[in-house]
Amino acid sequence: MARGTNESAKVRRVRNAILGGLGVVVLAIVGIGLWSTLEPVGEIAPGTHYTVLPEAERPREGPVVVTEYFSYGCVHCANFDPQIEDWREDLPEGVRFERVPVAFSPDWRALAAAYYAAQELGVLERNHARLFDAIHGARLNLTSVDALAQFFDGHGTDAAAFRRALGSPAVRRAVAEAETRTRDADIRSVPTLVVDGRYRIDAAQLSRQQILAVADELVERERAARDAG
Repeated sequence: MARGTNESAKVRRVRNAILGGLGVVVLAIVGIGLWSTLEPVGEIAPGTHYTVLPEAERPREGPVVVTEYFSYGCVHCANFDPQIEDWREDLPEGVRFERVPVAFSPDWRALAAAYYAAQELGVLERNHARLFDAIHGARLNLTSVDALAQFFDGHGTDAAAFRRALGSPAVRRAVAEAETRTRDADIRSVPTLVVDGRYRIDAAQLSRQQILAVADELVERERAARDAG
């Protein structure tokens, strides 16, 4: 009986040690996440926060354009979207925001075509968040023509019109151009922001807040360069 009691006590000690260790690990992970979110960016530098793209030598003229490379199929893009939507509302005069859908797979290529078809029909804004919610919230598979046409039916357009737009030469050209831009900017993961076609923000070590802080600084740099002539 005493032996059984001792064995039970040993089991409890081992179990408590394991649970305690797991607790430390969880706290460490949470701490790292909080630190990543709260840590200031500091002075930004090429090679650390951003990469200078070959297009950086072109003349500085027109609006400063911030491009988000994304996909509706990307959960990280879905999570980032509310923040970037808030951020874009406060962009200063002379700064324009745009999106370029990537086509890293056939399914993502179908979603890129849906983006441009919705844009062509003038129903993109009202369906942008709906697409993220349907794919990552409701877990709908929206990678076929039929599924996409049904999804957009009654939301600013109808299924037949969306089918026509999806297969139109204009949408095919837009998707091809997006693929070219994705290659030229060497986009390997999403979401990725590119400022003025000159700077690709390297987000691997940055929180979402830090990505936007870097974007703000690069935007101001380009606005100042334009003001200086």
